[in-house]
Amino acid sequence: MSITSPFELLSSLDQRCRTNSSGLPVARAVVNDWVGIGFTINNIPLLAKMDDISEILPPPETIRIPGVMHWVTGLANIRGQLMPVLDMNAFLYGKATEIRKESRILIINKMGLIAALLVDEVYGLRRFKPDEHQRVVKPDAGSIGEYLAGNFVDQVRRWDVFSVEKLVKAEKFLRVA
Repeated sequence: MSITSPFELLSSLDQRCRTNSSGLPVARAVVNDWVGIGFTINNIPLLAKMDDISEILPPPETIRIPGVMHWVTGLANIRGQLMPVLDMNAFLYGKATEIRKESRILIINKMGLIAALLVDEVYGLRRFKPDEHQRVVKPDAGSIGEYLAGNFVDQVRRWDVFSVEKLVKAEKFLRVA
């Protein structure tokens, strides 16, 4: 068969491409990773959902508030907004956090409650597959146990999942005076 026109050439080329091509890739369901912020309270490795933490900052200067619980460090002006700084070690274990260069605050804004949670150290983002989540909370978790929502395990350690939602719903946490 002899090709006589550019149209026939393009048609012939089109036909050969269609014959030799493989099909389109099959669409697969995309599974989103579980993404959290790794941190420690009382040397316990914890994760909080990325969506629950709006910002991570070094501990700010605070103004002491009279008549509040010992775990309320004070008020801080963070980006023009006054918010309480709450020492999580003191809240959960009765012992104040020793402020070091690794200490950080996690800014939360959950269910209308805006606060800065003082933690020992922040390790940054951690990604896990949702099916790696173990819903079991270890029975010897102590006072932090009621705020845990399972765990993830990576190559280095076991990360307990800290539920900011459980924290902000807890009556003990809401009663600061």
